[in-house]
Amino acid sequence: MTRRCIMVFLYQWQNGEPCYLLLKRNQELGGYWQPVTGFIEEPETNREAALRELGEETGVELYERVTDPKHFFYIDMNGTKCSVSVLAVEVANPPDIQISFEHTEHCWLSYEEARKTLFWENNRETLDKLHNQLTKKETD
Repeated sequence: MTRRCIMVFLYQWQNGEPCYLLLKRNQELGGYWQPVTGFIEEPETNREAALRELGEETGVELYERVTDPKHFFYIDMNGTKCSVSVLAVEVANPPDIQISFEHTEHCWLSYEEARKTLFWENNRETLDKLHNQLTKKETD
């Protein structure tokens, strides 16, 4: 059976460039940096799951827009096949981030810094696609 998962890149614009929020998982959960992630709880839509997970993992409830980069991928999580859908959520002003027990740190990073900091290759590929879409929209 395949579990449905969500990955959420929270971002804000600074000096004409998007900056992305990354969270560092606690050591028991791997100790690596990634965006907001979680399981989709049926019958949630991707958007509902993304906003719930965003609230649970960062405390963020106010946002400007939700963008669907139309990207997903599969991973094996400890023997469970997961279908990971991706959404991006824009905030206008840097909100006060209140991380959950799953995480120990958070930081806002430029695209280049975020790309270097992300642990998983599929996270970097996802960031590449999202960043290209966000910056293309702004320059068209």
